[in-house]
Amino acid sequence: MKIKVTDLPVTISINSELALHVIDFTGCVRFSEIEALGRAHADNLSWAGADTFHIVAEDADLAELTEARLDAVRAHYRKVHESIEFFILRRSGWVCRSADGCRVVEYWLRERHSRDGQGTEVYLAATLDDLGELFSQDEIEAARTRAGFFEQLRIDHKAGR
Repeated sequence: MKIKVTDLPVTISINSELALHVIDFTGCVRFSEIEALGRAHADNLSWAGADTFHIVAEDADLAELTEARLDAVRAHYRKVHESIEFFILRRSGWVCRSADGCRVVEYWLRERHSRDGQGTEVYLAATLDDLGELFSQDEIEAARTRAGFFEQLRIDHKAGR
């Protein structure tokens, strides 16, 4: 089943009942949008500490996210995550189908693991169903259908939208 994502900018949707977030990356993802996402997480530590599905649309263009730029954002997120007192591990599932997108996400997740000081278990998969190692089937189905999720933030730095 194909994940339903409309061509929107970077968005955060939250399901308060399940305490889950979905972050969608669609279209041409600008580095400035990733920086704005990092600032939003720093300003809302409960968001930064939430279990999250990150869904990179199959046609997402991540070309602006060079390794040097990602390194700067990784340093920012390390500080944010280290400032949070995690009592249990945060779950961070990434769904990415395109080879180009996966290369960027793999670099982003490089050397990330549950004992790296950031309190997060990460998993990269081709489909939501493949995230069964981290999330329950009910959580996966909610993320797929967006049942109970409400958009909380839209980051759009693209001209003409």
